[in-house]
Amino acid sequence: MLRSKILKGMSWLLAGRLTSNLLGLASTLIAARLLMPEDFGLMAIGLGVFAVAGAVVDLPVGAALVQMKNASKADFDTAWTINLVRGAIVSALMLLAAWPAAFLIGDMRAAGLVAALAAYPLLTGLRNAWFEQYIRDMDFRREALVDVLSKLASLVVMVWIAWATRSYWALPFGVVAGAFISTLMTYVLRPQLPAFSLQSFRKFFNFSIWVGLGSVADSFRDATTTFFIGRLLGNAKLGFFAIGSQFGERLELVLYAPLERTLFAAFSSIQDDLERVRVAYLRGIHAAAAIILPVCLGIGLIANELIALALGPNWSEAALVLAFIAPATALYLLAGLSNSLTNALGHPKALFRYKLISALLNVPALALGISYMGLTGALWACVFTAFGWYLFSVHVAAQVTGLTRLAQFSVIGRSLASSLVMAAAVWGVRGLLPGGPGEGVWETLADAAILASTGAAAYAACHLTLWQFANRPQGIEAMLLAFLTSRFARD
Repeated sequence: MLRSKILKGMSWLLAGRLTSNLLGLASTLIAARLLMPEDFGLMAIGLGVFAVAGAVVDLPVGAALVQMKNASKADFDTAWTINLVRGAIVSALMLLAAWPAAFLIGDMRAAGLVAALAAYPLLTGLRNAWFEQYIRDMDFRREALVDVLSKLASLVVMVWIAWATRSYWALPFGVVAGAFISTLMTYVLRPQLPAFSLQSFRKFFNFSIWVGLGSVADSFRDATTTFFIGRLLGNAKLGFFAIGSQFGERLELVLYAPLERTLFAAFSSIQDDLERVRVAYLRGIHAAAAIILPVCLGIGLIANELIALALGPNWSEAALVLAFIAPATALYLLAGLSNSLTNALGHPKALFRYKLISALLNVPALALGISYMGLTGALWACVFTAFGWYLFSVHVAAQVTGLTRLAQFSVIGRSLASSLVMAAAVWGVRGLLPGGPGEGVWETLADAAILASTGAAAYAACHLTLWQFANRPQGIEAMLLAFLTSRFARD
């Protein structure tokens, strides 16, 4: 029953996130054709200020509602009230930080952009808390619809303004439009109005404060990366970094968000049965790694071709960013599943300590990387931080579940080995190709197709071979084989 709910919920979320992120990708590609790299650098600064301001008063009440065994009307009302107050505070902090942030990076245009983005947390703070009941019930159809409609609104507004003005103002207005539609739809799809109340504040505070502090650490890590690159390397380099990173963020939203949302709800529902949690967790990371590792590494391996096809020759440095960020994203995604487990079991404080250490380690890593290798050094620092955070996450999961670190590593062993074989195969074939990105669209497209198919074939062949040598244990290979067998038998 639980597995059926997880698969059904994940399917809806995956479909919604895939559609919304295709719209988001289209938005990015169109904007990149109409705007300049410096415009995306400015937007990255504005989003960095939002992330820091939001994290300072972050109380993830939605997660707390899902994690509660029983949620009353007072709990939903309190969640809505906390979100509303938080949104107002974040907006005020962004307005106060607008001028200092612009002065810090040496570009006063950022002040107006940050001020415009201040409307975003105010709108999201009005989101209907009762909408989270669908998540508690593991019914994700409506959340998928909200994702798609909000992204479509953002795309329409952004493209219209960018086409009409060729101005960076298209970016913040697109974000704000998406937030407005997202919040509005939570009331349309769940017409149940919350009331102003802080009756259950203590229940939310005890759980959410540590998750919120963890978000502060995450935002500090991301903001230091943005400000270091912008200040030391300039807005153009930051624009390349922002665009390359957006492809990585799309991977996270498509691959991780559906799995994390469903597993968090599932873990919360069985939190009193630790043995059942352990089994579900190991199965979850085994299946996730089999998808996340080849997809993220594969995109990194053909980053040159993808960026050349999507954005053209003016964005070649974004390909370098994507080549590093995509594999680093895989590490963050796998770590995120451990984080979801830890939070669902009610141990966010344990995560916060290591998030703080990770964020602090990122600062000297960035400083050294940029000093010696410029943008490439900053990217190596990002990979270093991602790998460290993955190891920390495995350690925390071991502490709260009693699972050994070896048990967590072993379930991803076949996927990791197969991904390395895939990388070797792609590198080998790349050396045999006569052309490369920049020669022409069709030549680049052909190279991308050859490299992608080579990598996919090598990964699948290695995975199945290792599965056979392991005496065909239960896992994603057996599930896939059973699915294909039933499909062929039906035909």
